[in-house]
Amino acid sequence: MKRIDATLLPIDAPVLPRGRKELRIVTPGQLRMLAQSMKQANQWLVVCMNREEKGSLPCYPVATQVRVVDFYVLEDGTLSVVVEGQQKVRISQVWAEADGVWMGKVLPMPNWPSRPLEQTYAMVGEALQKLYQEEPTLGEMYPEPELEDACWVSERWLEILPLVEQDKQMLMDQPDCRKTMRYVLQLILAKHSGA
Repeated sequence: MKRIDATLLPIDAPVLPRGRKELRIVTPGQLRMLAQSMKQANQWLVVCMNREEKGSLPCYPVATQVRVVDFYVLEDGTLSVVVEGQQKVRISQVWAEADGVWMGKVLPMPNWPSRPLEQTYAMVGEALQKLYQEEPTLGEMYPEPELEDACWVSERWLEILPLVEQDKQMLMDQPDCRKTMRYVLQLILAKHSGA
């Protein structure tokens, strides 16, 4: 596989394939790169910044290529975009452009394969559905949630769970969603047994 250059947009929580998130574009450099990516179909990635460890990269290595699915101007004049995750990537090199926009060399990674939500993990899907009902702002991006797809359910949990980023990175780096499903099920069962 060939490494490609991509624009990196730092955010606090990951967006994974088929996930959606609303982002504010606040700097002229970000606006320039957004316009360029829409005109030329350039790669645009959301990355989680590495504020914890000293490493060779200022961001964590597993990120997601996104596409803009909606945008609008906010009352304060800044641009808000809704992005949807397309493809997981691994970042190998990062640099900053003159206007402060982060760029990186990336290599595509396989997305998790879709798989039916097994009965053993039904509680994980039900808990996500309940969370979306209790916190409508979390679920409003998904008018048709894929609650029968273990991969989709796992990725949505990884986007919203308040985990240490290193733990999210470890789970995102797995070949499929099974480890994440087991992890989330353990959290749910621990919450129910402690209630």
